[in-house]
Amino acid sequence: MHLTLKEIKKAYSVLKKSVFKAYNDGNLELTISRIGEAVEYVQQFNWIYTDDDLEQILDDISKKKLSHPVGYIPNTDRAVIFDDWCTSYVLVMQYIEALSLNFKEVLYITGRDVAAMSYNNILEAIKQYPNVKISLIPQNPNSFERSQLILDTIISFQPSKLFLHIGFNSPITLALYSLPKSIDRYLINLADQTFWLGSKGIDFTLEFRPFGATVSYEKRRLKKEQLLYLPFYPYRDGNEFKGFPELTKGKVVIFSGGDFYKTLAPDYTYWDLVKDVLIENPEAIFLFATKNIIGKTDDFLHNFVTKNNLTDRFIYIGFRPDIDEVFKHCDIFMGTCPVCGSLTSQLAALNSKPILQYYLPNTYDDETEQAICHNAKIQISFTDKELFLKEAKRLIQNKIYREQQGKLINQAMFTREQFNQKFGDVVTTNYAPPPFKNIDYDTVAERWWWCEKLEFFNTLQQLFGILGKHNFLMEFPLIGYKYYANRIIGKMRRIIKR
Repeated sequence: MHLTLKEIKKAYSVLKKSVFKAYNDGNLELTISRIGEAVEYVQQFNWIYTDDDLEQILDDISKKKLSHPVGYIPNTDRAVIFDDWCTSYVLVMQYIEALSLNFKEVLYITGRDVAAMSYNNILEAIKQYPNVKISLIPQNPNSFERSQLILDTIISFQPSKLFLHIGFNSPITLALYSLPKSIDRYLINLADQTFWLGSKGIDFTLEFRPFGATVSYEKRRLKKEQLLYLPFYPYRDGNEFKGFPELTKGKVVIFSGGDFYKTLAPDYTYWDLVKDVLIENPEAIFLFATKNIIGKTDDFLHNFVTKNNLTDRFIYIGFRPDIDEVFKHCDIFMGTCPVCGSLTSQLAALNSKPILQYYLPNTYDDETEQAICHNAKIQISFTDKELFLKEAKRLIQNKIYREQQGKLINQAMFTREQFNQKFGDVVTTNYAPPPFKNIDYDTVAERWWWCEKLEFFNTLQQLFGILGKHNFLMEFPLIGYKYYANRIIGKMRRIIKR
């Protein structure tokens, strides 16, 4: 059973009520926990992108619970980067290198358990830069003690600038409101398409594309002078190649992948394109990678392969920490649809691989060219299925054309040297106006809701877990009635079927 977008929005208002109750009762630890639950919930659907009420509560709690120094004097030669995304080695290392070139001393801080991650070689990579120090924040369950430790670690280093490479529920968010005003705070807006808190605790955002810049200005209500345009490029992870299945030998290998939600639409456009490409081109084989974090992913892929008789043609290769090597060893990259990934497109370009990209007409996410074409303007994406399939056939059948297209894409992309230079210019001047675009926010919200409509999310169970069934049924009696009615009907159908 799926919830309507109206029901999803109402549920968020109920979650906010639980935040207010905990705050008004003076239970600040519970308040932080309730805010975390509300943020984790709302960032799945993204009809809003910030919340002033929650920002204000965080600001108040920060000032009540965290101590901060008076008379802070920043050292202009020092900068700090706080990293929640240290699993994304290919992203954070570009900032580490740029910081090391533009500041005499840099401190890298993370609150993640790096040793338990597949990208645990990130610390060894950072140690190659002699002017970059590392500080690991312990996994302390007390949110205030942890936030205070983060705050103290930053202040003791005396930076003039702080860079935030963080997720939607970062332990540093609470500390932002208590940092000295003389520290410039830059949010690297990696999750520009989702809800996050902290917009009132930062000075600037580093925006990598027009969509995020527009959302920051129109929906997060940041001022235009706070938005700094800095395209990114992917850093090679250096992980050893784990190989491809034996079936790929002698075949043209098409690789695709990313977060699974990016492939979901009511008519399953992306999956129809995958099927058509493989059926029309028997010499091709398709590899697909994603994190299996949605319960139905395995079932969906199994049904897709079985239904279309693609057992030896479509292979799920799971999550790959050797992602750079995967791109290096494939022949063609196919972007997801209706939502593409800027990082995956750039990894293809970095490895001189041609890109197959289809967009739904009038989409908000048509930015493959924006992500890649900084040094040359070339046509990559399609909105016409026939032209897309014609390009796929040409790339598969013509190796010379395939290699030529890969080289053109590589030559068009933002380079490592350009990024380092641009980074230095941006943080020195705090001026780099981004491009903007027109966004239909109702369409964007509907796209996120598709995951719920197609029942790849189980929002009902999530809300049961947060609110408890009793409180949920008190707040949403009609939804509760539909839920139990569906369960009874489903049980009756199973009995009749047997």
